[in-house]
Amino acid sequence: MGKGGAETFMMNAYRNIDRSRFQFDFVIYEEFADVRPYHDEIAALGGKIFVVPNPNKHPLRYIKTVSKLLQENQVDIVHNEIFFGGGLNLWLAAKAGVKKRIAHSHATSDGKGNRFPYSVVRPIFNNLMMKHATDFIGCSDEAGIGLFGKEQPFVMLPNGIDLDRYRNVPVTKAEMHAQLGIPADAFVIGHIGRFEEQKNHRLLLNIFKHILKKHPNTYLLSVGAGSLEAEIHGLAKELGVSGHVLFLGEREDIAELLKAMDVFLLPSLYEGLPIVAVEAQAANVKLVLSTEVSEDTVLSENVRFVPLDADLDRWEAEVMGEPQGNRPKPEMEAFDMLKTAKALEKIYDATEGTA
Repeated sequence: MGKGGAETFMMNAYRNIDRSRFQFDFVIYEEFADVRPYHDEIAALGGKIFVVPNPNKHPLRYIKTVSKLLQENQVDIVHNEIFFGGGLNLWLAAKAGVKKRIAHSHATSDGKGNRFPYSVVRPIFNNLMMKHATDFIGCSDEAGIGLFGKEQPFVMLPNGIDLDRYRNVPVTKAEMHAQLGIPADAFVIGHIGRFEEQKNHRLLLNIFKHILKKHPNTYLLSVGAGSLEAEIHGLAKELGVSGHVLFLGEREDIAELLKAMDVFLLPSLYEGLPIVAVEAQAANVKLVLSTEVSEDTVLSENVRFVPLDADLDRWEAEVMGEPQGNRPKPEMEAFDMLKTAKALEKIYDATEGTA
């Protein structure tokens, strides 16, 4: 339960769903037991966290532990948020007699490529998922098709957020620059994402180095944590840009940090519909995204897409070019978390599958 996109979605849903009728418990892998930003809040809201072996390392222990967990606890619904291997969870839920078993896609790819053993086990897991899921949800059209294929109907459920939290931030850009130690007239590029391959921090830093050569009063805010954090910090030093990069770690004040940014840059290798992109648009920040990000992400007037293989001049032109600023479209209103929570309640309530 770190601060990735799927985890953020689950917590937003948990906070807003009718907890007199629905209670969330969470299953996490044992190596992430100490990743705790949401643990106290989950406990305060009445939820439990079950720590289980990682099936990638201990598949038989995982199957035994999860089977026992499902048998010993009253579980009415299993809501699977894992892209790769989620079919295993839904099969175990079916074996335990859980009636509603939801497959939920948050990305367009699992990012594991066709390396052995992934290419061997992927079709097995996918078959388990398609056979044992009763409901299919995608955060975008591309995310749903990416996991379920073009023939399987699914419900498109927006990754809702608290829109007012991002629209009405009680600080100014100048105040945030002062807090962060950035010159008042600096141009600020922002990135929020886990330090994992998917988020493509290496390209992010190379784009920033290219921009910094021509625009020396530019800064990069990088928010997040992850397994590649030390490597990316080292790359910033190697590229000679560390003096203009602020690695801020995991933060609670995302709405305030967005206020400091002129452009939000997300050169991801793959995405579904990233919550941070919705948050940035709600905060009126211009977006520059890789073409691997779902086009369903466009909820405002100033969103630019750049192919991953484009040269650095193209990235610079889109990031630094006019216009700056942004204005949400009416479609943004569908991403109000209260609406998402109500839609999720209907899925949970339905006695038959919704798709």
